[in-house]
Amino acid sequence: MPSGHPDGEHRPLRWLIIVVTVIVALTVGWPLVSLAVSDDQPVAAGRPLTIGPDSARSATFTPGRDWAVRSAETDTILRWSLSDGPVDVTVVYVTLIIPSQVGRLWPGLQSTLQLGDASARLGRPATFTSADGGKGLAGAVTANDRAGQAAVFSGPGAHFAIEIVSVAPVRDRTAAQAATALVARSLRFPAAAT
Repeated sequence: MPSGHPDGEHRPLRWLIIVVTVIVALTVGWPLVSLAVSDDQPVAAGRPLTIGPDSARSATFTPGRDWAVRSAETDTILRWSLSDGPVDVTVVYVTLIIPSQVGRLWPGLQSTLQLGDASARLGRPATFTSADGGKGLAGAVTANDRAGQAAVFSGPGAHFAIEIVSVAPVRDRTAAQAATALVARSLRFPAAAT
């Protein structure tokens, strides 16, 4: 029985064309939209970044070439979240209430990491020296299928500390270790220079 509409036979074909067009538009367009609204912002090569509430209680560090800042996860006073390909790098400002807390920075970092991932483990720390001669601790970090390196440095007067954690898939462990070393070596405490 005819549909009474002259295009009755073409409706299924028209709907198929519409559905295919929507699928193609989403397949091609979605990655472009995702790229356009990404919160990753490239960091200019050699540009130092500052973390901390003021010049007396702050540190600067220089990320590597081709790194990006994850803007949605970054608060320049308390936390920088960066990425370099598969490597995730976090630089965190920690307020110390009393100077004796410096001796508990490494176990404290272990506890903090385990809050985010119960499988997280820190290896035995070794002494590490920053660009301006600051002494810190650095060691391996592992968590399930991720691995990398962590470092902690107390700031001048032991009123604050900087924690650096870089992790990546296990196959990229070396890149994560290099990222922590790069940030730790570039770490400077402006108040220490005055």
